[in-house]
Amino acid sequence: MASPEHNSSQPAVSSSAVAGGAHGDSPSAEAQGTGTETEPSAATTVRGTKRRLTSAVWDEFTKDDAKQQAQCMYCKKWLSAGSKAGTTHLSNHLKTCPAKCAPVGLKQQKLKLTENVDGSVNFGNNDGVFEAALARKELALMICVHEYPLSIVEHALFRKFCQTLQPLFKMVCRNTIRKDILDMHAAQKELMVRYFANLKYRVAITSDMWTAGHQKKGYMVVTAHYIDESWNLKSFLLRFAYVPCPHNGEVICQALYECLVDWHLEGKVSTITLDNCTSNDKAVDELTDKLNLPSLMLNGKYLHMRCCAHVLNLIVKDGMNVMEKGIGRVRDSVAYWSATPKRHEKFEKMAKTLNIKYSRRLNLDCKTRWNSTYIMLDIALQYIPIFEKLSKREKMFAKENCCPTDEDWKFARELCDRLKVFFDITVLFSGTKYVTANLFFPKICAIRLSIRKWSTSDDPLIQKMSEEMKTKFEKYWKDVHGLMAVATVLDPRYKLHMLQAMFISLYGYEYANREVERIRTLMVDLLEEYGAVEDGGWASKPGSTAASTETAGTDEAMQIFSAYMLSQPVVSASRARTELDLYLEEANIPLTTEVDIIGWWKFGGIKYPTLQRMAHDILAIPVTTVASESAFSTSGRVLSAHRGSLAPNMAEALMCMQAWSRADMLGDCNSTLYAEFQSVLADEEEEMDEDVTILTEE
Repeated sequence: MASPEHNSSQPAVSSSAVAGGAHGDSPSAEAQGTGTETEPSAATTVRGTKRRLTSAVWDEFTKDDAKQQAQCMYCKKWLSAGSKAGTTHLSNHLKTCPAKCAPVGLKQQKLKLTENVDGSVNFGNNDGVFEAALARKELALMICVHEYPLSIVEHALFRKFCQTLQPLFKMVCRNTIRKDILDMHAAQKELMVRYFANLKYRVAITSDMWTAGHQKKGYMVVTAHYIDESWNLKSFLLRFAYVPCPHNGEVICQALYECLVDWHLEGKVSTITLDNCTSNDKAVDELTDKLNLPSLMLNGKYLHMRCCAHVLNLIVKDGMNVMEKGIGRVRDSVAYWSATPKRHEKFEKMAKTLNIKYSRRLNLDCKTRWNSTYIMLDIALQYIPIFEKLSKREKMFAKENCCPTDEDWKFARELCDRLKVFFDITVLFSGTKYVTANLFFPKICAIRLSIRKWSTSDDPLIQKMSEEMKTKFEKYWKDVHGLMAVATVLDPRYKLHMLQAMFISLYGYEYANREVERIRTLMVDLLEEYGAVEDGGWASKPGSTAASTETAGTDEAMQIFSAYMLSQPVVSASRARTELDLYLEEANIPLTTEVDIIGWWKFGGIKYPTLQRMAHDILAIPVTTVASESAFSTSGRVLSAHRGSLAPNMAEALMCMQAWSRADMLGDCNSTLYAEFQSVLADEEEEMDEDVTILTEE
């Protein structure tokens, strides 16, 4: 048997153990002198009665009595274990055994740090590289995305935490991280500008105003919506620009125009969607004069779009002014039981007593936000038995005389059912991940039909509410925006039949025929315009071909004929009418079929190339200017306090970087934009590595 390894770190054996050698049955003298690992002897025997092993160390050693040795269960080393050897050296071995003390899981090795010429540090055998510049960029992006204050880099515990994670990382100060964020934003913006400069499709613009409340500063948010070359719906935050007061038409127009020019979009705009106010109306009128009219759809005739969510708010607000008295006791009851934690606990306890599931907490509404009134009523109607039971048991509640009657609950239910129509449609219109243009006409017609139905209610308050809503509806939506009607026709489930059916139901045959013919003529004009653009693109090709064939001796008569045919507008008009007729004559897709309208035009629209290009631009138009979480407010967006105190350029960098970092903004890994975006990120990293001043904190 091979000798086990010597362990020089083990303590010497006591003199009593050495004395045992006189019997001649102990291990070798060398082993007795060291008290460490020994070579077992085949002739060794054990005399006397076998003793019971009482020490705890034997739970982690395997003893061989014949060899007078014990093997560690962890490192498999042999140590002396004679009758006089004791267990102290075994216990000491367990304290320093490398196999026992090693962490569970992957084996940990000491890192061998090597510094590269460019300043980066390698760990071990190229298993990882620490780059200070990349770490700085990720820190800056973290602050932007999660809205951390810039002062986080000066927090003592955050610095200690980063130092624990990576001792080589040198934490920067607040001014340095501010510069990093501004530099990163400038680099990303340059990439975006190049992308939009080469974009071949039209872009729909939406604009919304934010307010920094404590500073009373106004910020304009400008967002671009479009369908990319892979037929993916995209939205990009272009600017979060500070707009000085007064926020009149001239100031808003100038801010919008500068943004469009800065991003090379002044000749690619399809529509501009704004809130419904006179200053925005004037801004669009002045903006139309600044832009190149031939580059706009039908010379900018349909450039202005009113925010659908804002108009819905105005309609509901007029109706709610009539309904406030009818829900007074319901609101007072909710306010009573949600006023204090003790009252709310009583309400919740009563729900358990009556075996009613209390899944939605009582929520008092805000009178200026109609959606909160709808939510309040929707929740309260689920707990009518609780309110009634508490009115009999709680004297204070009964004394307040705010418990709703049966008539109050009946009225609240009717009002809640009517508000649900507006609530659901507003949420639907405010989506950003799907097309909303084709949904506009059917849904506003559903609202108009509902308002007409409510006018036949037996309740005079409901009738009056219907009249108020009808007046506001007719003011804004009787004349449907042309491009929204075209988007309806471009839905293969609807086409012109949806327009015909809805207009007949609402306004009669004569009005329906007139409106349908107007939309059809509009589509023909658009197709002719898109066809002319395509012909303009093709015009250079025959010219170059003629030049090359002329040198080859082509007949001059054919050149004259080709030039004549290119100058005739009848070609594009004929093609447009024929293409539209073929599309409209094709059978509609059944309404029961779920249709991805973008996917349908991507593949099914190949046989209608001009219509396909038109659908590519029109279907990207959003019907609202805001996301769903703020679609119910008419008071504008509010900037948080710690960001509102920043300089305007810093606030813009933070807001833009937060938006651009989201996955739905960057696109998937197969898109051209994503590949170009990653390429520029790599270029930026190289530039930052070369710039020593950026990497070194002063």
